[in-house]
Amino acid sequence: MLTTIAVSGAVLALPATAAFAQTPHTYSANLTQANDSGASGTVTIELDGTTADVSIQGRNFFDGFPHAIHFHGEPGGDNVCGPLNPGDAGFDEADEDGDGILSVVEGVPSYGGVTVSLTTEGDTSPESALAVDRFPTSGTLDYHRTIELPQEVADNLSTLHVVVHATDLNGSGEIGDRGIPSSLDPELDIEATAPAACGQITAMAAGGVATGAGGAATNDNAASSALAGAAGLGALGVVALRRRRGETS
Repeated sequence: MLTTIAVSGAVLALPATAAFAQTPHTYSANLTQANDSGASGTVTIELDGTTADVSIQGRNFFDGFPHAIHFHGEPGGDNVCGPLNPGDAGFDEADEDGDGILSVVEGVPSYGGVTVSLTTEGDTSPESALAVDRFPTSGTLDYHRTIELPQEVADNLSTLHVVVHATDLNGSGEIGDRGIPSSLDPELDIEATAPAACGQITAMAAGGVATGAGGAATNDNAASSALAGAAGLGALGVVALRRRRGETS
């Protein structure tokens, strides 16, 4: 497909992708609680080509423990955030072991595996899903970073989700004392890796109106993405299995 542009009386025919690929776009996501964490937040993404300026403001997350934050999902796929909380439609089916908690592994069939790791510095690939020393630790998230996305992710951003992990499931003021092993590693407590919030990324039209999910379909294997996310999150308990509120990393 060609796009015709008139320049000083001359007519130029350019491929449509070349003419418009660099048009900036704005995306957003509303983070809602998972596992009745009480956490919430907003995500804004300014995308210019494959350069993404990501801002996250969050509230009521556990203070003093690394919160792994990722883009989840298969680019071009049909992943969804929920069900996330007990009482949500379909939660009992997602909660395969019936413990009333949505674990990482139980959530992956819905929101998909890791495609981008929103670290504070360095690598942002799925391989950094385990980089617990490079994720925010504050209960009030204030994240801002400009990163480069894979072309496939940039082209299908509105089919992905933002997921924040680690939550105090029993309100004890600690992470790591729930007494239920993580679905990723029985040596870890489930609180270290459980999802705390999730939000669907949506494209914003002119005037700030969300247009919903979209993007070109791809032939990627969703299973490989899911495995990358699950394997990476298993290291969240390496830094500490029990960290009290108010401590810093």
